[in-house]
This record gives sequence, structure tokens and C-alpha cells, in this order.
Amino acid sequence: MKKFMLFKINNYESYVLLLSNEDMYYLYDEIRKVSNKGRVLVDMFYRNGFSFNRFIELIFNKENEVTSRVINPRYVSELIKENTHEYFKQNNEVLESSTLSKSIKKFIYLD
Repeated sequence: MKKFMLFKINNYESYVLLLSNEDMYYLYDEIRKVSNKGRVLVDMFYRNGFSFNRFIELIFNKENEVTSRVINPRYVSELIKENTHEYFKQNNEVLESSTLSKSIKKFIYLD
């Protein structure tokens, strides 16, 4: 199973959708390779659901160091949220393998 996916929306927005409960620390190098950017938005819905810390920004510097910060969901494009929702709706097996509560999974299926 994939640990994450990189999505590009409308050729101007891109983000990484986490598909694993693995610690982000172990994914930094892989994410850096696919993103080719100094800053990457990560949607951690798979692990955190609709919580405030659903989105983080990874900031890569030239010394291979990574810093991160939580991004308020209000400041994240609705296109990204809708894309994540559709992805999980169309990939039930991925959603079912998550540790999300039954109520969150049901919300995704019913919407």
C-alpha cells in the first residue's frame, strides 16, 4: 500500500495526501523527492480526520532539515478538501484500513 500520494489540482495547487499511520519523520525524504518544492502541504486526514491538526506544512531547507507547522483548515483550499474526500470515497479499501472512527467513515460514504 502507498504511504502517500501527491495531487496536483488545476495546475497550480498541489499537496500530499498521507495514506499511512507511519511517523512523518520517516517520510520526509520520500516526500521531498516527489514534491520538488521547498514547502509542501500535507493532508493527514487518514490519521487525524477532521481535527484541527489535519493539515501541516513541511518546509525543507538546503541542509536536509525539515520544519513543520500546523495549518488552520480554514486557510486550506476547498478544492484540496474536496479532492481528499473524493479520493477516499472512491478508494474504500484505503479508508477502511485507516484508524478513523466509524462515524467519520460513515460521513465519507454518505456524503
